[in-house]
Amino acid sequence: MYLSRRLLGCLFFGFGFGFGIIGCGGATDDPATRSLREKYVTVDRLADPISLSDAASLFETNPEDKEPKSLVIVGRIYAGDLDPWERGKASFVLSELPAEGHGAGHDADNCPFCKRRAAKAPTVIVKFVDDKSETLSIDARKLFGIETGQVVRISGKMVAGELNSLVLIADKMQIVTR
Repeated sequence: MYLSRRLLGCLFFGFGFGFGIIGCGGATDDPATRSLREKYVTVDRLADPISLSDAASLFETNPEDKEPKSLVIVGRIYAGDLDPWERGKASFVLSELPAEGHGAGHDADNCPFCKRRAAKAPTVIVKFVDDKSETLSIDARKLFGIETGQVVRISGKMVAGELNSLVLIADKMQIVTR
């Protein structure tokens, strides 16, 4: 009886391991997607990120200055009650990080003080573009394996967009939280 349980355990392990390698539930990226991910995602810490508020202030102090600014920003993929993703495109909305410390277990999404601060905070539209400056035609969630609520650091060139928005044309992204 002991031998058969052990054999059965090995078979289940072997089948499970085999399905994991073959791709049942795993990522099965094509080479082009892998290449894009390797181009844009870094595991190295992007140096000296600034908040979205600090980035916005660079444009507020001199509104006539339309030159793109090379920046590293940090934020959270989030758009409140709206969907932060541009479906089918490598683009999403980045929001200001919640304020530090109201105590352990603080839920910034349900805190009235944090909600008020978030409503006034700037957001940034992040775009990953091709050589023709067109947003990549692959969903950012599929391309990078990211989700709503994750914290990322992103480097790139920021410009003032339409309707008082900020747009970051990204060249590197570090995923801080998974």
